[in-house]
Amino acid sequence: MALNRLAVLVSRTLFPARYLSVTPGRRLRLFLGLAHGLVLWGCAPSGPSTLTTVPSRVDTIAIEAMAREFSSDAMRGRGPWTAENEMAARLLASQLDRLGARPLFGKSLLVPFVAQARPQDTVFNVVGVLPSRDGAASGDLIGITAHLDHLGVGAPDASGDSIYNGFLDAALPMAMVLDVARRYARSPGDRPLVVMFFNLEEQRLLGSKALLERPDADAIVSRLRLLIGVDAGSPAGEAIEWQLMGGLPMHAGAHLADSLARSRGWTTVTAAVRPISDVFPFAARGVPVLFPIPGKKWKGYTEGERDEAMRRFDHYHQPSDEWRPDFPLIGTASFADWLWTIVGSASDGRRTLK
Repeated sequence: MALNRLAVLVSRTLFPARYLSVTPGRRLRLFLGLAHGLVLWGCAPSGPSTLTTVPSRVDTIAIEAMAREFSSDAMRGRGPWTAENEMAARLLASQLDRLGARPLFGKSLLVPFVAQARPQDTVFNVVGVLPSRDGAASGDLIGITAHLDHLGVGAPDASGDSIYNGFLDAALPMAMVLDVARRYARSPGDRPLVVMFFNLEEQRLLGSKALLERPDADAIVSRLRLLIGVDAGSPAGEAIEWQLMGGLPMHAGAHLADSLARSRGWTTVTAAVRPISDVFPFAARGVPVLFPIPGKKWKGYTEGERDEAMRRFDHYHQPSDEWRPDFPLIGTASFADWLWTIVGSASDGRRTLK
């Protein structure tokens, strides 16, 4: 069972949507053949041209596992002002702490705040900075964010399910941000990376607004040279068209993201920022922001196949937005890897931003 499950994960990452019609037996044979080739490659004698280090790669197995945990029924939709919401925040803080993140506000990665709607209930954003290659957390910063909350428990659907799990919105984006943070921690740049998981995004961006209302926020905001928001789900295939919301007016970060997209054979269009993401309040404060949104063209998919995949997997703000074992990870892999290349390149001190 474990080997067959691993075969499924590898197949879903490496092969496009047509993998869904492949029989379990053939999937396992494909995986075993791939594994055999990797073993032979690993056992080959090294020569002068052999690399001494292995480049960092996107970890779709870890991404899926983390997204599955965040969107499990036990999290009860990470609803606002709930114990499960706080559980998600503490889990994220724990993950960042393991990566070596340092607090930016006070002495904890958990940044408390209260909202006017519920002044008696404290909730938490999660904010930390991963030091640059020289171990510093000073100077210019690059930022990446996803929101940790969802809708919680609500009206049941036709099946009787009342837990709005929020797999695509935004357990998977949280897990992709953690993957970028993991890769940065292993290969830090010249500019430190700020990782922020905002709460109460579904309540009109209350968490990001609360952070910016802090008297000590200006010291951080003034140093942010680019903030990337990850909250548009992850397509079931490799999107080859993207909208860079926040790219207008055009800025250096948008040029960088566009160039890196084109190197993958993708195209982008830029658009002005809209109040649908936690990056919006930062843009209002003058921070260059990007919020990538996948388009309708996917590599290896016909229009009909893409529409069918959307029907099967994209259930925005419904109880059926939950983890499924047949969700293809190829789109997740390409999206997360692109995010990493943007962060990695933007953190290069030789590159001028803003």
